[in-house]
Amino acid sequence: MSVKPVAIQTKQTTNHNEAERVKAKATLTSLLTKGFITTLTNPKVLLFFISFFPQFVAPGSEHQTASFLLLGMTYALIAFMTDLTFAVLAGSAAGTVSQNRRLQKILDRIVGVTFIGLGLRLAFTRR
Repeated sequence: MSVKPVAIQTKQTTNHNEAERVKAKATLTSLLTKGFITTLTNPKVLLFFISFFPQFVAPGSEHQTASFLLLGMTYALIAFMTDLTFAVLAGSAAGTVSQNRRLQKILDRIVGVTFIGLGLRLAFTRR
């Protein structure tokens, strides 16, 4: 199985009217490895498995290990499918937004107003 480099595009704005595209190359294997390590070291995932899964395994059953493995594989499959869907949708949305200057400007203004509103809310919050 050969691994092809994946081009990751990031956008750096040096001027409001100009945008430079920088491509960083990463292999698919390195991206998957980083994602796997991030998931394994995430305490929320561990807490989820410890608190949620035992409810679906019979305490006296002889197949507890198989039950946990089946639940884990089901969780992994569902997580993979949803993450894949989000990645595809985000990739197509990023392509659409990067090609439309007017839409970029509108989104920049929405984000700016949101940050200003959050800053004002924080400034006027009493403890």
